[in-house]
Amino acid sequence: MNKFILKTTLLSSCLLSLVACQAEQAPSAATSNQAAWELTQTSSQGLFKVQLMCKHLPSVGPFQDCQLALTNGQDQAISEAKISIDGGMPSHGHGLPTAPVVSPLDGQGHYRIDGLQYNMPGAWLLGFMIKTSVGQDKVIFSFEISNIEKAACAQPSHLPAS
Repeated sequence: MNKFILKTTLLSSCLLSLVACQAEQAPSAATSNQAAWELTQTSSQGLFKVQLMCKHLPSVGPFQDCQLALTNGQDQAISEAKISIDGGMPSHGHGLPTAPVVSPLDGQGHYRIDGLQYNMPGAWLLGFMIKTSVGQDKVIFSFEISNIEKAACAQPSHLPAS
């Protein structure tokens, strides 16, 4: 009887994971050029307001599809900024697994982030150094990646042999 309960529980768990995977693959607001995940913060010295916008929740594995929107204290778009990016997991003592770059996107204060990838779940920092004719300032975003469902989606489930 215990074997039956164990197999039923494992099968239910696998089915729930499959449903979660299917739900994540369904079209969302992110497919219509809207951010599914965003963070906004004022830079350390208050020179800039930075909005980090991504089409999907941060996840382990794939390259992230993210942009920045940059404005000054009067909410005017800043298009001429030079922006560098860095980040990592302070509790693990390592940086990003890739070397992402930030480049101007449209002349309206939007910047594209290319090559951003995360290699494990946990607490992450993502920092941006911003240089303009007005000055230089930085912003650091802090967030958590939890990939329990995504890990189940990415790897085939293996049930114990009966």
